[in-house]
Amino acid sequence: MTKKFTQNGIMEDEPYLLSFTGANLSLSKSLSLARAFDEYGSWEAVEERLLPENILQMRTNSAAVRVHQEIVPRLQTLTEEQMELLTEGSYLEQKHMLWLAVCKRYRYIRDFAIEVIREKYLRMDYQVTDLDYTSFFNRKADWHEELEEITESTQNKIRQVLFRMLKEAEILSEDNVIIETILTQKEKRAMMEDAPISFEIFPMILKGENGAGPHE
Repeated sequence: MTKKFTQNGIMEDEPYLLSFTGANLSLSKSLSLARAFDEYGSWEAVEERLLPENILQMRTNSAAVRVHQEIVPRLQTLTEEQMELLTEGSYLEQKHMLWLAVCKRYRYIRDFAIEVIREKYLRMDYQVTDLDYTSFFNRKADWHEELEEITESTQNKIRQVLFRMLKEAEILSEDNVIIETILTQKEKRAMMEDAPISFEIFPMILKGENGAGPHE
């Protein structure tokens, strides 16, 4: 069963899930798993065939299992329409659906997307700095013990993977400059079920914010 955003987000009372360091946006591997799901009809069937058919085309079984365990829960957050857009959409639409999936799966990423990326975009402040991230992390650590307990190396890994995902999703440039998101009509329809948060995770103007948005 897919998870939907609520007004307060998915699993708002749960600790931050930080396992996303195990895989980046992983477009090619995510597509392999999503298309295997379409072919075999269930995630259980995909798991059974993962190693015998080397679905992920990885050198070792342990690596394939690890990536499978990280990516499948992301894909399971997507609705049927969102999954269809992931497997059949354009290159950028696919990236946007994966960004939606990671934001639905990991509240830490979703909070950063809304509270830092989008807020800076709305202020027309497009450069994301180390200070922006550090301030966000420290602010969240005041309320989340799991952030206070991680090592400095893990903190650095979380930051590195988060920024890599933002660049892979074409939300940040290589120089950490915010790139405005322009959604297609197909994306808007697919994301409407999770609105408004599904639109707020992108740097874009919504209806009522200085003009028209995806709800018009």
